[in-house]
Amino acid sequence: MQRYFIIIFVILLIIGCNSKKVGSEQKIEESHKNEEKSDPSLVPEQETEAEKATEQENVNLEDNLIEDEATLWSSYRSAKAAVKEAESDNDFEKQAQYLLEAAEYANALQRFEIEAWQYNNAGFVLIEGFKDKTDYINVMTKLNNLKLKSEITQYRKEARMILNNEKELLLQASGYLSQAKEIDDNLENSSRTTTITSNITFVNDVLRFLNADEIE
Repeated sequence: MQRYFIIIFVILLIIGCNSKKVGSEQKIEESHKNEEKSDPSLVPEQETEAEKATEQENVNLEDNLIEDEATLWSSYRSAKAAVKEAESDNDFEKQAQYLLEAAEYANALQRFEIEAWQYNNAGFVLIEGFKDKTDYINVMTKLNNLKLKSEITQYRKEARMILNNEKELLLQASGYLSQAKEIDDNLENSSRTTTITSNITFVNDVLRFLNADEIE
């Protein structure tokens, strides 16, 4: 009988140990689950308000740049349209003025090749104004067709007097062409380079002709 009670006691002891082990394992598993819930590395990243604000600022900045660029192109085209209108009125000074405005817009757009052209064109229209107001072509043609030295000497003086009346236009043209060349020197050579050089050469040749009167 005593042996029977000993066997029952051992069986109950084994069952109790297994029950505690199972309970202990369950608590450990629950503990791991709680740790996972509290681990910040396992929580999906949330975009901060500062990051959202920065993103919005970048979008706004990009929109503003696009809007500003569109405005500049619109202003550039308006200036060029004004050049055409002044051209129809044969107003050379106004043409140059609007071309300089177009050059400023081209610079703001960082289209320096267009800017160089506008300065060249401003110089060129003033050259055309000089030719128109002095009847340059006819004056020089007559001078070149004279044969007698006395006639050449006399008419050269007359020609200088006529051309000197509009010398200021050439001086202005020279300034604009110098700006065109300065910009063009930082760009690749092109037909623009040749055109600017040709206009500068013309202005310098005429100014030398006018200034020679002081030497003779």
